[in-house]
Amino acid sequence: MKTTALKWVTVLTLFFSTSQLIAQTDSNQTGDMMDLQDCIDYAFANTGTIKNAVIEQGISQAKVGEIISMGLPQIDIEGQFIDNLKIQQAYLPNIFGDNPNPNEVVPVAFGTQFNGNIQAAASQLIFDGTFFIGVKAAKVYNELSAKELIRSKIDVVEAVTQAYYYVLVQEEYLELINRNKEILEDLYNETKATYEAGMVEEIEFNRIEVTYNSILIQQTQLEQLQIIAKKLLKFQMGMDINAPLQLAQSLEDFRDFIVTPTDLAEASRRIEYSIMMTNIKLNNFDIRATKAEYWPKLYAFGAYGFNAGGNVISDFNSNYGDFANIGLNLTFKVFDGFNRSKRIEQKKLKGQQLQNTKTDLERQISIEQEQSRITYETNLSTLNLQEKNMNVADKVYTNTQVKFKNGVGSSLEITTSAQDYQTAANSFYTSLYDVLVAKLAFEKANGRLLNYIESEDKSKDEETLQKHNKGK
Repeated sequence: MKTTALKWVTVLTLFFSTSQLIAQTDSNQTGDMMDLQDCIDYAFANTGTIKNAVIEQGISQAKVGEIISMGLPQIDIEGQFIDNLKIQQAYLPNIFGDNPNPNEVVPVAFGTQFNGNIQAAASQLIFDGTFFIGVKAAKVYNELSAKELIRSKIDVVEAVTQAYYYVLVQEEYLELINRNKEILEDLYNETKATYEAGMVEEIEFNRIEVTYNSILIQQTQLEQLQIIAKKLLKFQMGMDINAPLQLAQSLEDFRDFIVTPTDLAEASRRIEYSIMMTNIKLNNFDIRATKAEYWPKLYAFGAYGFNAGGNVISDFNSNYGDFANIGLNLTFKVFDGFNRSKRIEQKKLKGQQLQNTKTDLERQISIEQEQSRITYETNLSTLNLQEKNMNVADKVYTNTQVKFKNGVGSSLEITTSAQDYQTAANSFYTSLYDVLVAKLAFEKANGRLLNYIESEDKSKDEETLQKHNKGK
């Protein structure tokens, strides 16, 4: 019993010695009573994991806009000014002038020292198969980021719920220890008085004193453990670990241990499965886009501008003119050395890998469903037995107190029954927490943690989850 409490104190203290450095603060009223759903909603709004997932979703939406923009008109304005410090000469046969001689070569400078131009050019995509497929793929990528947000939410739900359960278990266990401590304190005071009056042997008093001191130590340990457990909950919520927090629920609110039977067909509700289907869909788009590179690409273009030149800059005022052009650009690659065919082959093989991974994931989900069900049922059976043991130990402990006060019992019976009761209580609350966590794992294995998400967000998330059914 002491070992278990000390272990949790050590582990959680070590955890918070590092995590306290990154604790977040919030200006909301955190002293109000919060139930489990309130804590989960708070975590959705304040944890860095969810914030980053939301930002990532915004990045993917911007990526979709980036790809769509490639199909809109592209307009550029450019200009240049050139000072030909030394004009390049061309060497031509001497066939001009008064004494032409074709065997002679004369240098001739073409152009002027100063040249300049400015133009506006526009292009418009008319047909490009990779673009149109890319737009569809980008929207699927956006869907993938939405599912990643759901996965982050589910992870947060699991972490917050486990921490919430642990606080409640520790609170109730501490209440039991406090009641037991009050009983032992009365017994200790009575025994001390009778010992000082010479009516009880020293060994009888010493046994009661050792038991009383032991429960004082355990009470202190559990009080510290309760503080750390609540800080862990606040950390999982993204709350300042020093902010006040009161829980609005007790363990009685979670003692309904009835669960819906495992349904292997619910694999599609698992976010991991949905993400896998989306990755398969993206790979299929990737193959289609690579194949579309064999298709012709057609663009329209046009330009309008001015150019001018002269040997002095002032000549620009008279030596200038405008120009314009329009046209179509058609590109069709006939042979690329089998480059695209090899890339398509690679992506098809990747698709086979994804299908194999999907099959393995379906098997994994099935075994997780069965394993979580068996673990839950086993832990529940253990809890029922531990509860019976605790009740029996409580009855024995109560009877020994009555016997001792009536002078027909011994201090050894008291100390033994007290230790047995505390051990049984510790085992009961450990089993109770194990059952709560096992039930949570069962719900997660069956894709039901989405139920903890707010109704508005839940409807959006469920719609996103079902999108994988398209294009299977």
